[in-house]
Amino acid sequence: MKKYWFLLLAALLGGATCIFAKDTLATWKAPAGVALNSDFTVKVRLQDGVWHTLSSYLIKVDEVRDTRHYVENASMVIFDFIGKVEVAVTYNLGEVQTAKVRPLSYDIPFQIDGNTVTFTLEHPRNLSVEVNGDIFHNLHLFTGSPERTIPDKDNPEVIYFGPGIHTVENGELRVPSGKTVYLAGGAVLMGRVLIENVHDVKLLGRGIIDHSIKGGIRIANSRDVYVEGIVATQCATGGSENVTIRNVKSISYYGWGDGMNVFASNNVLFDGVFCRNSDDCTTVYGTRLGFEGGCRNITMQNSTLWADVAHPIFIGIHGNSKAPEVLEDLNYINIDILDHREKQVDYQGCMAINAGDNNLIRNVHFEDIRVENFRQGQLVNLRIFYNEKYCTAPGRGIENVLFKNISYTGENAELSIIEGYDEKRKVKNIRFENLKINGKLIDDNMPDKPRWYKTSDMARIYVGPHVENIVFTSDVAQSQRRFVHPGITYTQGDLDRMKAMVEARQEPYYSTFLKLKESSYSSLDAPVVNRGEQIKEGRFNATIGVDGRRAHDLALLWHLTGEEAYARKAVEYLNANSYYTNTSSRGTGPLDNGKIYLLIDAAEMMRDYSGWTRQDQQRFKDMLVYPGYSNTENYSAKYANYLDDTKNGVTFYWNIYNFDAARFGNQGLFAARSMMAMAIYLDNEIMYDRAYRYLLGMKHRKDDLPYPSGPAISSDQPIHVSPTMIDYKLLQRKNDIQDYGYDEQLQYYIYPNGQCQESSRDQGHVLAGLHNYVAIAEMAWNQGDSLYSSLDNRLLLGLEWSYRYNLSSIQSYKKQETPWEPTGLTKDMNEVTFDNGKYLQIKSRSGRWESVNISSHGRGDVAGTGGTREMALAHYAVRSGLPAEKYTWLQRYRDYMIERYGCENWGVAPNWFYEWTGWGTLTKRLTPWMAGDPVTFSTGKRVSGLHQLPSTILAADYDYYCISENPEGHTYHNIGTVRGNEYRPDGAVELQKIDNKYVVVQVEDGEWMNYTVNIPKSGAYAVYLTYSANSSSHVAMASDQGLEISSSIPSSKKWKETKLGELSLSAGACVLRLRVDKAGQKLCLSAFRLEKVERDR
Repeated sequence: MKKYWFLLLAALLGGATCIFAKDTLATWKAPAGVALNSDFTVKVRLQDGVWHTLSSYLIKVDEVRDTRHYVENASMVIFDFIGKVEVAVTYNLGEVQTAKVRPLSYDIPFQIDGNTVTFTLEHPRNLSVEVNGDIFHNLHLFTGSPERTIPDKDNPEVIYFGPGIHTVENGELRVPSGKTVYLAGGAVLMGRVLIENVHDVKLLGRGIIDHSIKGGIRIANSRDVYVEGIVATQCATGGSENVTIRNVKSISYYGWGDGMNVFASNNVLFDGVFCRNSDDCTTVYGTRLGFEGGCRNITMQNSTLWADVAHPIFIGIHGNSKAPEVLEDLNYINIDILDHREKQVDYQGCMAINAGDNNLIRNVHFEDIRVENFRQGQLVNLRIFYNEKYCTAPGRGIENVLFKNISYTGENAELSIIEGYDEKRKVKNIRFENLKINGKLIDDNMPDKPRWYKTSDMARIYVGPHVENIVFTSDVAQSQRRFVHPGITYTQGDLDRMKAMVEARQEPYYSTFLKLKESSYSSLDAPVVNRGEQIKEGRFNATIGVDGRRAHDLALLWHLTGEEAYARKAVEYLNANSYYTNTSSRGTGPLDNGKIYLLIDAAEMMRDYSGWTRQDQQRFKDMLVYPGYSNTENYSAKYANYLDDTKNGVTFYWNIYNFDAARFGNQGLFAARSMMAMAIYLDNEIMYDRAYRYLLGMKHRKDDLPYPSGPAISSDQPIHVSPTMIDYKLLQRKNDIQDYGYDEQLQYYIYPNGQCQESSRDQGHVLAGLHNYVAIAEMAWNQGDSLYSSLDNRLLLGLEWSYRYNLSSIQSYKKQETPWEPTGLTKDMNEVTFDNGKYLQIKSRSGRWESVNISSHGRGDVAGTGGTREMALAHYAVRSGLPAEKYTWLQRYRDYMIERYGCENWGVAPNWFYEWTGWGTLTKRLTPWMAGDPVTFSTGKRVSGLHQLPSTILAADYDYYCISENPEGHTYHNIGTVRGNEYRPDGAVELQKIDNKYVVVQVEDGEWMNYTVNIPKSGAYAVYLTYSANSSSHVAMASDQGLEISSSIPSSKKWKETKLGELSLSAGACVLRLRVDKAGQKLCLSAFRLEKVERDR
């Protein structure tokens, strides 16, 4: 204790980094003249130490009774500590009958003895201590960790306020660029702090901006701002970027007393804040109060919110309806909401997104939010609305909102609302995972939900018109995601479909298969070399590159032919690469180690091959993550050596786990691609989420290692300037913003106009990065996640932009007879669109490069980067069913490659063999109805695989569609919209268990379902349907080959099989569509079968 105070005194006098004793307590006396409150006497001590009486400040709060506002006097104390402290709170106005210490999630035990409440703290917390149910005369108890660095008050770059009351001229302290403002504990500033039109500013300390000062902190049109530890009424950020607000306490009591507003800003982090406000606690708006533009990458985490009026969290009402804006990538993680009190229905919602002023709001992530028993309002409110009081137009849309691990405990919540505006202004893709209402898990498959109820009814949420794809799901064992196997590049349904087409000699499948079989990489005679324990820098292509190509192609041939010689040879290559304990971390380590992708894909295809022993397969798995996998300890920092290959002690995972924050985006994408493949193969959900969440700009899982922090700091002067790009020297990466996000993230690799981050470098690397993204999106799709559609199909836009530039230089097209060129240059992201063709000049997130103009280097050399054209086209044209004009250049690019080379392999350039799975005209060519994956279900588990004839196909086993997207119109058409049931989680087709099997019920006119089957031999097939109905129906069976049959079927109250007719079908994989043109009363569909019609010769 004495050691701490000596060092702290030295720090206060001269500026130093403090070194603390194991147990430390820091308190500050309030200066004379500051308003105090005697309602409580608060003492604190280190365990069994000397008690210290704290200064109890008077703090004002707002109480609304009926519709009128009343200012009430509450209390506040502040201290810092390390170790364990005891706190004694004595209530001076009478006896303590009841008490609460909130947030309740902290579960802090306390004792009541007369008029004193005592408890122990082991970690810094921001708390409310409430006596006898009084929340307006409560004690706000704010604690923190002692400051590690105290600025030197004699430093000319420091504006220092020691203990005492301080006034400033005109009641405003304007902070210049490069300055640090320090408010020591016990300091009270009588004026606003204005951080306006500046950069590199800090506001630090344990002091207070006096409670009489409205709008205590204002950050405007500034960048690189850091605020920590201060108490103020408000802290608003507008027109700014790279702002961090940490452990700031905001309490207001007057009208329009919003706590922490964000206007037209990017990259803003609130961490560990406490907001109790007389208006919205935290908001995100577009254009407002002189600030212009949208918002991106706003995060609030580890915080506590208390709205005496209006919303705890409010997003979206303000913008610029004449120049519509986007509010995106908003994250609210690990938050306690203590109260919400709002009588006006228009302004209710603990988590409220109200899109106005033509705003588009997307990619909003609420996770680990605990809502206590608030007084009045709604739990969630998602609306596109036109509030004429504040808006000039309704919003454009709300999409891609995740509510994960949200819990509400209480009885005062009113009906929540989710509602769109019209057919063009919708709310869509809303996902609730593990939503708990008073302890009850709300799930589309919850056992006590009547089947005619909407799941939202169970959560007391009104879902109004113009709302699409709301999912309620749960996973009690969050770490036990049920991965689909195989499920990296191909599902079993994919492999079965290929095999059926090859056996039927359908084109272009068969000719591509022959080229695969004839490839030198498919040779059964090539020698296999044991690669040993180390891969040195520069040797990745010659080891895992070559062997990965071979193993992948051989594994694919085994699935297509059934010839075990291919399987044995594939396993030889896998085993030869399973002994690594050292793969170089030097140079482009993430890219180089990311080349393990094809070997992992081969391993995934061979995982169930009996000839690959369990022991050998386990050695391969262990090798991938050597010296072991951890989500809590950084083995890279512990065992990697970035200077000396001989001393390196990690392999692939630890060289890719943090992507590549220092280089161009494609290099981090090589890492992300292999990380996701590795996660699927290893059944590791945390690893999978590490890749998926990072690419979409989300924060790291709380049970995983953090992502790289930032921002990057580079030299002021360039080290190289070319006509297309400026190079800077990277000096350091700050730790101001955790999970900062670098160039491989989707939002930064492909800009909103479709331009790629590397377009000023050369075109080969552009296409390499884009094709990596396609491969990653395909893996995610197979596992139930849709990266393809993220950010409004941003990946497709990137493909279209780059293909247009490259392909138009070597081919002429209608409306594009000359090579396409950018139409102009701009530094304003709001000025660039795909259609206007302007080129965005922007600095990379890595800080190392700034784009000046597009590079023509490698333009038109599209042959060297391949292997994902068919994959991307299959998704956007067939699975998504987008209009053809959306993928014009993707279609042209695919067609050009087929016309020139006959098929899609892995690329014709000699150095691209290790990059892509390739052979897309065999593996990913889909017919127009092949939007889904053929499946059956066993004990609730999806089993991928083509329906084989002869067999009986259950009507309930229609083709599967990605769980995160809406299957309607893709694999079925159904009038009902409630998705999921106990048999299968994806679709809205109504199923019921009758006679020990699941059948399709509640069938209505016009509904249909798709089934992908293998037709073993061309010819006529009799189609038989098993059904029951109380009146006659009319049913059709059609195929994607262009023919259909239809028939009237009579009523039958018992199960009846009837022949619909005979359908001519060609051999190979085929999609059949069972369509009900007229549904009889209580029509139920059980199954159908096809029987080959043998004609007499």
